[in-house]
Amino acid sequence: TQSERETEQVGALLAPHLKGGDVIAFLGSMGMGKTAFVRGLAEGLLVKGEVMSPTFAIVNVYAGTPNLCHFDM
Repeated sequence: TQSERETEQVGALLAPHLKGGDVIAFLGSMGMGKTAFVRGLAEGLLVKGEVMSPTFAIVNVYAGTPNLCHFDM
């Protein structure tokens, strides 16, 4: 993608195709757009609230359809 918003839009487009138990893994250094993609997924999964990087929390869980678990491994 060419921008943060475009990355979010790709995540939002993928979200309706996911079901509970699906796993998406990312490999990339800080600033590569991983959390931007997850923000788009969250938007597509109808998650309410702000999506944050799990860098210091290890995992963030968001209520959606299905729920979204965002890990930093």
